[in-house]
Amino acid sequence: MKSIQGQAVLGRLKQYGNIIASTATWPALIVWWGWYAVIFLRDMASRAGHYSPAGMRVQDLPCASPLCDFSVFWQAGVMAAHGRAAATYDPVMFLALRRNLFSAQADPLLWFYPPPALLAVQPFSWLPFEISFWVWTLALLLLAAGMLRIAGLNRWVILLGLLSPGALWSLELGQFGVLCGAALVAGLLASAVRPGFSGVVLGGLIIKPQMVLLAPVALFSARRWRAIAAACGAGLFLILASIVVLGWPVWQAYLGNGLAISKLMLDTLPLIPGSAAFGLSVFNMALSLQLGLHASEALQGAVSVAAVLLTWQAWRSGMRTQEKVALCAFLSLLATPYGGVDYMVGYSIALAMLAHMRGWHIDFLDVIFWLWPALCPVVYSATGVLITPVVVALAVWRTWQRAPRGAVEAP
Repeated sequence: MKSIQGQAVLGRLKQYGNIIASTATWPALIVWWGWYAVIFLRDMASRAGHYSPAGMRVQDLPCASPLCDFSVFWQAGVMAAHGRAAATYDPVMFLALRRNLFSAQADPLLWFYPPPALLAVQPFSWLPFEISFWVWTLALLLLAAGMLRIAGLNRWVILLGLLSPGALWSLELGQFGVLCGAALVAGLLASAVRPGFSGVVLGGLIIKPQMVLLAPVALFSARRWRAIAAACGAGLFLILASIVVLGWPVWQAYLGNGLAISKLMLDTLPLIPGSAAFGLSVFNMALSLQLGLHASEALQGAVSVAAVLLTWQAWRSGMRTQEKVALCAFLSLLATPYGGVDYMVGYSIALAMLAHMRGWHIDFLDVIFWLWPALCPVVYSATGVLITPVVVALAVWRTWQRAPRGAVEAP
């Protein structure tokens, strides 16, 4: 009798706990997001101070000024516009010009993106640097929102995705993350009903291929042949356009110095505390655990293979399209050896999409997932260990557990 009464009490306490948790979840989300949004607005507002007779400040780094990742894009666009596209992959020339364009105190950042990315950044170099940053930011947001709307996403999902901590951090950096994350989600969502749009959007991600590693796996698994053909056509067009506009030497420089710089960035950035705090990959996590370079590379390779297999299986299952897209976006973060939390925009959009499917029923774990790009540097600073891949893996596990699986969905 006492055992039955004890079970009843525990059951009642569990119900009370669920009520409290469900009541507190949204306020906690709003408060934590509001804290991060205030920091974002403060940093972005400070950039208005750059429009002054004194000129550009460079001592308010990191990224309280536009002198962050976007400065690399703008400089590369300037060099391309002046017929020096191949020189963007020369570290000595790039850093020398950087000091002349900005300041000796500017961070020694390098350009290592594929040549089609120069086609994307070159038009913005025609504007003064400070104005160009704001035009770039607005253009990224409008293009991302437009793609997601064409793909059929709810307006609230788009708003939550593009105002997520991952998106805000990407915008503060002036990075491609907002555009590429939206393109990944929109392209995969539309692959069955709008294969042409899907292919063009996904093919355009050749500008940052590490963000789209698993999209081909998903499309081949689901036999989305028209979308695959369109993506190949879009990618080939951008390659040929870069050769015609910028010249073949730019590809020679990229295949030489560009890839070497990419490898250097992969190996060294996780060792820099300021960069490591915003890391993303399994490779970064392994290095933070002091596993050594070769062991970290092996672990990353094993997880990447597992991510490929899980993506293939998910897209051959009877899961709903939104769940397949979410899993591909999540697993893409585990597959890439290089990246930061600014890569988590597609992940954030996918989380909002899944919450919308559940009638916006969320719990604290959902809140942690969505806020993680803001929490990651805080946790790293306190522990010295990067656990972002663990958080992403939990999001994969939870999505997989919640998703119904049955017959293979028709291509």
